[in-house]
Amino acid sequence: MRRSRRRDVRELVDPAAASLGAAGRVVTAPEELADAVRDILAADVVTVVPDEEANPDRDETGHRGVFAVGDGRTLVARRRWAPFLHQELARAEALLALLTAVRTNLAGPTVVTCGDGAELVLRVGAVADTDAVVLLHEHCSPATLAGRYRDGMPGAADTGRRGVRDLLTPAHGTSVVAVCGREIVALGQLIDEPGSPAEVTLLVEDGWQRNGVGTALLRRLSDVASARGHDELVASARGNHDVLSRTAVRAGLDPAGSTDDGYLRVTISS
Repeated sequence: MRRSRRRDVRELVDPAAASLGAAGRVVTAPEELADAVRDILAADVVTVVPDEEANPDRDETGHRGVFAVGDGRTLVARRRWAPFLHQELARAEALLALLTAVRTNLAGPTVVTCGDGAELVLRVGAVADTDAVVLLHEHCSPATLAGRYRDGMPGAADTGRRGVRDLLTPAHGTSVVAVCGREIVALGQLIDEPGSPAEVTLLVEDGWQRNGVGTALLRRLSDVASARGHDELVASARGNHDVLSRTAVRAGLDPAGSTDDGYLRVTISS
């Protein structure tokens, strides 16, 4: 009897209104995605599992729904009191498609949550960020700078500022900065010269490393590259192929080996 009452109460809610409400909530709070899908499907439970544990072919006679959400994660929904209808599953898929479109809206900034819970804003870099990016370089250790630049940074302050402006507004490409408050704690760059593979570089301040910042930057830059028609990136690993490969995997990309000059090839997943 309890299950019947629950079903009847949920059927009083207009499905379209519920779907729009869930979409609006998740756009501003992506961490509530599982709860939103549970509401749209009137599911008993929705869990987040790694892709390899999803078992998408097992539908339990319609009582189980599986939805890939990227970043190596899958949502698994279950409902005991009735199998999922095709219309319900379609609403959940539409929600996920909307969120994908929002995430790949490259014109505006986006908020990402780090491993320790801190929130950063990712946005396109601009000349106005020059002073903040100079400070970013000053906060990086020599080892971190050596891992980013093959020839090192210029020593003189004025020359350094000119070099930083070139990093922020490259002639062929774009930059993305990670902002915490008024500080820039990471810089990513995508070089997109005609006739050459898209090249990506990352610089993350030492204190922000191993916290998901590089992963978020690489994911964002791969979205930009994909939107420009690329299906592969090359990245300078500087002897850290294993670290960069793990970052690429966490970003939902596929490391595809090294080039002759030591760059890591990365396939952009569809």
